[in-house]
Amino acid sequence: MGPRGLKKAETMNKDRPTVEFEGFRYQVRDGESLLDSLIRGGAEVDFSCRHGVCQTCMMRVLSGEVNLEATKALRQELVDSGHFLPCRAHPKADLTVGLADYSQLTLEAIVSEKVALSPSVVRLSIEPAVNLDWTPGQYINLINPEGISRNYSIASIAEEDYFVHLHVKRVDNGVVSGWIHDALEVGDFIKIQGPMGECVYDLDNPERTLVLLATGTGLAPLYGVLRDALRHGHRGPILLYHGVATPDELYLNAELVALARAHANLRYFPCVGEQSVTQAAFDSPSFSQDVAEHALYLCGNPGMVYHARYLAIGAGFRRAHILADPFISDEPYWPQDGQKLQSLPPEPELWAALEQGPKLRRILEDVYDQIYADPRLSPFFQHATKERAISKQYEFLAAIFHAESSYFGLNPFNAHHWMIFSDEIFDHREDLFENTLRKHGVQERFIRRWMSIQELFRREMVKSSERGMIMGGEEHLKSGYSQEVLGVGSICDGCQRELPAGSAGLMHQRTGHFYCVHCNPHAVG
Repeated sequence: MGPRGLKKAETMNKDRPTVEFEGFRYQVRDGESLLDSLIRGGAEVDFSCRHGVCQTCMMRVLSGEVNLEATKALRQELVDSGHFLPCRAHPKADLTVGLADYSQLTLEAIVSEKVALSPSVVRLSIEPAVNLDWTPGQYINLINPEGISRNYSIASIAEEDYFVHLHVKRVDNGVVSGWIHDALEVGDFIKIQGPMGECVYDLDNPERTLVLLATGTGLAPLYGVLRDALRHGHRGPILLYHGVATPDELYLNAELVALARAHANLRYFPCVGEQSVTQAAFDSPSFSQDVAEHALYLCGNPGMVYHARYLAIGAGFRRAHILADPFISDEPYWPQDGQKLQSLPPEPELWAALEQGPKLRRILEDVYDQIYADPRLSPFFQHATKERAISKQYEFLAAIFHAESSYFGLNPFNAHHWMIFSDEIFDHREDLFENTLRKHGVQERFIRRWMSIQELFRREMVKSSERGMIMGGEEHLKSGYSQEVLGVGSICDGCQRELPAGSAGLMHQRTGHFYCVHCNPHAVG
């Protein structure tokens, strides 16, 4: 790729603001966001939705000012430290920007206690240097001396325990867990970030049945949620399932047995060995009743969490009542969408209810009319026509519902590999979808099945960073720009001018956007 930025003598318009980033200057055109000007100029910046939803592109102002809209979606501490969203920034004057600086958000804490709860789990008690306002079930980032961080859920209650309690399991070759177990000592100072997360007790529903599923140290946040519910006088049933491989991993067994004896509405189910925690829970008589008003908490192994989500939607749980905190692994998730597609049986009754296709198309037309008008969802489809989106989704769903159909398009992971798609956005889309199915008179039992099938692919779609496409059993990461010559006529994604076949320019390897030489005069030699 050629040089970045603009050559002032050739291209600078003094009436337009410029942005300096990493030693290069980029001019912002009328109506163009700061992010688009950086991308057009060849800057290497992270981005996804380009409309302020995912916050992947967040940067920091070093000098100058940005418009209020560029900071509205951010937490106040980020705004106070100069951070903003360049996709929503439309500068009126020159400014200098840099990459986001997350180090400004760290706090110092002292290790007050380290106690072994089992051969592989320690309880780490820390005291932050400043008052930390947390709710049991939230998590913090713990940062080791090399700057590597890991999330650990809070098991304690501020009003009763004072200290922040974390349950840390030793992970094979775990950089941070090994440091905590082997090197960290009482009296040491550490860096933390947070608290964060929404896997907490809901004070407004004391009569609701709470179903808590945990594996391993996924028990930590749920132990906090459980105690918080009990201290607030929760009156509804509480069912806690803790899954482990061996009995010695039931590291809070005595405490939980004692709590269950002291509270008639609490039932505790330890699940050891081959007994699946999801099987124990979903085969329970408690799940034979209407579960729409139950709350479901899922923490621990990601495989358990996502499988339980799938089962829960099929059983009738509402998405808004499912709170999940899956462990994050160092190793990126390898998509299983191919295997999942093959495992799904045909749905002849559902297919018949959809008039063997015509009603499915009407539903999808309605769904995508709403998606393309939705400010949170439309950014993810800005470079795809509505008809194409409808057709691809129709082919995908028809292949599942109708066994004789063939689907040759991209599986969910590859179709969304570069998108930063949060659980919140996924849920928002699913709520829209579900409401549309009811609007079109689809039976509730079919709605639950349909929604559970889409839930099955949540893990392939939701991600916090871009991924490469999976081809031939390998992940192919694409980033930056390549010099290309158009084989057929097209339109420049920067200035929108028509480009004949043979036009040279820069193509973004991840999104496929093409910029002509007028947008970047250094695109070709």
